[in-house]
Amino acid sequence: MFRKFLICALWPGLLCSLIGVPCMAEEPPALIPGSMPDSKQAAALFQSFASRPVQPWTVPQMETIPQGAEGELIRYGMKLMQQTTQLAGPLAEDHSKRYSRNNLNCTNCHEAGPSGLPGSKPYALPLVNAVNEYPKLDPKSMKVISLEQRIAGMFGKGEVELTPQKPEMQAIVAYLRWLGGQGKPGIAVTGTGLLPINMPDRAADPKQGQGLFAAHCTQCHGVKGEGMPAQDFAKGGGYLFPPIAGDDTYDDGGHMYMVPLLTRFIYANMPFGSSASAPQLKIDEAYDIAAYINSELPRRHNPQRIGLYPNPTFRPAGFAIPEHFPDDPEGYRRARFGPFPHGPL
Repeated sequence: MFRKFLICALWPGLLCSLIGVPCMAEEPPALIPGSMPDSKQAAALFQSFASRPVQPWTVPQMETIPQGAEGELIRYGMKLMQQTTQLAGPLAEDHSKRYSRNNLNCTNCHEAGPSGLPGSKPYALPLVNAVNEYPKLDPKSMKVISLEQRIAGMFGKGEVELTPQKPEMQAIVAYLRWLGGQGKPGIAVTGTGLLPINMPDRAADPKQGQGLFAAHCTQCHGVKGEGMPAQDFAKGGGYLFPPIAGDDTYDDGGHMYMVPLLTRFIYANMPFGSSASAPQLKIDEAYDIAAYINSELPRRHNPQRIGLYPNPTFRPAGFAIPEHFPDDPEGYRRARFGPFPHGPL
């Protein structure tokens, strides 16, 4: 089956680009968590999500957090995002709250912007509109998922399951509801997701990326991408700078394992201090660094990855695993390193 769609809507706000497909006459089905739309319904849902009207970037002011129990819950959710590993990680002091599989904080990826609020930096996978984008169809499972299911999935399988009834889940949802209070369901927000960029018209080069990684990345992330643990790591302190390789980061089925997506994140956010409006790297440099990180640094294997993105029609560019190319090593190389489709990804 040829790929009709390029779906990049993996996190709240990422745009989906249609390739050569006419508008769908069918109305999108209702978004019921747990439901599995067929291919035609899925196409309508992805198109509807991609074609939402867009409103300007908005972030609330800290002083608008209400007083009382509601405000306390919002502040606890904010703290959980900032100190995830200390409060809910695998080394958390309270064993009953060891929800997360790894020793990372939410803000290691969903960075704080100038306001200091977790998940408020433009094009750093911000969460300013997340509450208004769920339920949604997840191409990774081809199931409709709720916001709570997305949050639990990002935490991974820790010692304790993070269910909707847990105070920590309710606190994070309360924070996201407050953070996205100026948005509306069915409306996108500019600056969310990752920065759309044109990928270089060539294959990514891991060898070139190795030198660039040494020059721009090792000071914080380490020579082998192992990160810089905090002094109180053993007590749940996490990292001063997070790992991008090894067992304590994304696995070989994760979103960032796709070279185009990692390129976009690196370009708009790395090295530390970069932003979409003031990048420190060229796109070509970010592209090659992403290829090096995802091909040459050690990484935890996900034995279930063969089941991810089960419908190849909606499989995103860059999600390439050997299992999909058993007798075609050259096809695997192209799918993994490009060149990728022309146009903003």
